[in-house]
Amino acid sequence: MKKLIYALMALVAFPILSYAAPGDLVTNPEKASANGEITLVYTPLPSESWMKTQSTYIYVCLEFNDNGECEKEKAPCSQCNMPMYRLVPQNNGTLTYSISDLKSYFKISDTELDMVTGMFVILKNEEFQTTDKYVKLYTKKTKSEKFTGTVTFSVTVPAGTSSVYVTGTFGPEGSDDYWKHCDPKHQLKKISDTKFEGTISGVPADLQYLYVWGPRNDQSEFRLGHRPLGARNRVNDIVEYWGDMTLTVTVPKGTREMFVSGTFNNWGFSRMTDAGNNVWTFHVSPNMLKGSETVEYKYYYKNDKGAVEPGKNRRATFEGFSVQYDEIKAWR
Repeated sequence: MKKLIYALMALVAFPILSYAAPGDLVTNPEKASANGEITLVYTPLPSESWMKTQSTYIYVCLEFNDNGECEKEKAPCSQCNMPMYRLVPQNNGTLTYSISDLKSYFKISDTELDMVTGMFVILKNEEFQTTDKYVKLYTKKTKSEKFTGTVTFSVTVPAGTSSVYVTGTFGPEGSDDYWKHCDPKHQLKKISDTKFEGTISGVPADLQYLYVWGPRNDQSEFRLGHRPLGARNRVNDIVEYWGDMTLTVTVPKGTREMFVSGTFNNWGFSRMTDAGNNVWTFHVSPNMLKGSETVEYKYYYKNDKGAVEPGKNRRATFEGFSVQYDEIKAWR
């Protein structure tokens, strides 16, 4: 009888599980609102037996404006193996993770909260991880202002950026205002080392735009798609990387952290990002190159000169939006 009662309680607590198939990440409530509490529920696949015997952690980031991109991560993937990111195993074999307040959890503004349309999630530990899981989120939007055509652009950019412009469909295709780089009318004012802001008038409600720092096509933000304005009078954006060179290295299994040192960081140690499957990445932004498009560098498995990869310095040439693929077969 007690087992029956517990089973009924589980069904009441997680009614959404009735349709959740193994490998699916779902939410409770089913149509989860970005403004309310969200419980993520995952049913492991038969091949994911590691989730039954080992702790499983969550890497999670937000999508804005249905653009299919990771816009705001909670913490870097390599730093998620901490108690606050651990999923909770349930008696029915599922794993759950609850977020009571999305705004506080991700430290975003009300404006950004209104832009939230989904979440990208990876479940992982030090050895295994799932593929990307996507969950749709819905927002109880605040009453929208009437679009005026005068828009304040506020953007956070990489440190060291000297100038920022907005470019986009300010005019019809073929006109001077169509994707024009470094137009003085669309230059933003530097507020701090990482913050630029400015107000532009005569903006179309359906503007598609990007941020740029120089006149060349590759001197723009590193992004897969254009930013949709969506008839907003104010936007708050983040440029994570300028049109940069991405160093991507495959390392021996069991490597717990990675650093890169080179001419672009004065041969200091820059921490790399764990991309999963023994692959680590680092973005070399144009403002780190100081006029030179060729870099020399070395990889390290610790923040220590003795933890260096074997062989001579590596060399790569920056050509805008380029990816350099490297491999380290064994440490010394």
